[in-house]
Amino acid sequence: MHNFVFLDEFHEVDLKPSRALQRYLEMTENSIPDFFPGNSLHECHCPACGIHETTSQFMKFGFRYLECISCGTLYVSPRPSESALIKYFSESKAEYFWRNEFIKMTVEKRNDKILTPLLQWIEQSTFEYLPQAVSLADAYTKQPLYLEKLVKAKPFSKQLLLQPFLSNETFLNYPEIERIMGGLSQWKVEKIDVLTLIDGIGFSSDAPALLKTAYNILSPGGLLFLTATLSSGFDLQVLWEQSKNIIPPVRLNLFSEIGLLQLINETGFECIEFSTPGILDTEIVCKAMQSQSKAEFPRFVSYLMKHKDENTHRRFQEFLQENRLSSYARLLLRKPI
Repeated sequence: MHNFVFLDEFHEVDLKPSRALQRYLEMTENSIPDFFPGNSLHECHCPACGIHETTSQFMKFGFRYLECISCGTLYVSPRPSESALIKYFSESKAEYFWRNEFIKMTVEKRNDKILTPLLQWIEQSTFEYLPQAVSLADAYTKQPLYLEKLVKAKPFSKQLLLQPFLSNETFLNYPEIERIMGGLSQWKVEKIDVLTLIDGIGFSSDAPALLKTAYNILSPGGLLFLTATLSSGFDLQVLWEQSKNIIPPVRLNLFSEIGLLQLINETGFECIEFSTPGILDTEIVCKAMQSQSKAEFPRFVSYLMKHKDENTHRRFQEFLQENRLSSYARLLLRKPI
């Protein structure tokens, strides 16, 4: 199982301008009561290992986060149904702001630092592990910018979107892309070679069912490209409930490395790559310490952030990548032949 390290450099503000991010968080918190009344939520066990015992909990925007006592996965319970999530991501003011204003503020950096490397990873890995692939499907994307990259993806002659969130107007410029506008139960498709699931497992109401469905629609030897935010990552472990990256309902599932591997193995996939190429963990913690001067942080972390220079911070970020301890993860999975 491969683990790649990336020596790129950019800053959180390049992708998430502070004022815009704060506005998005406020809009999210204000939108939630209109879409997720308490009596519509359902309890669930750990989405990674199925255990129901938990060690800690906290509330975020009215949702309760639990930490699995077995694998360390952080998850929301009780949680919304898939249909409620589809309605929220399609109609809420917060998500409209994210798609139509927030993303456009950082379009150049996102293309350069996120979307272009993402497409290169998909293309290069496909050429290496499944060069005969002709069909590509993407599930659950909420980013119109991603469509611009998807239509250019090689070597695929057939492209499909499993897409319940974006409006029909979004697709007018992409007539070559087929789409199925529905949730998991609507994904009745012929076998496909490559499936991309970019952040979708994080907001899935039923992550095991999502992975199982992905497994079933892939051809033998088919590839699944997956990205996720990990609760075992450095910045989330340090900041925990204070982290601005823990945002319901966008992140109902924050898997630990152990938990995600357990779910993958249970589903039947072979894990070819599991990397945590995050760049921002150290910067995020450092900024949080500066803005939360009265909060208590682990002594070692406080010393590292306050008394070591940028070069040390950079090398520490590389250490996090090398040991799968960053909170951003990318995985390449293969369905056995």
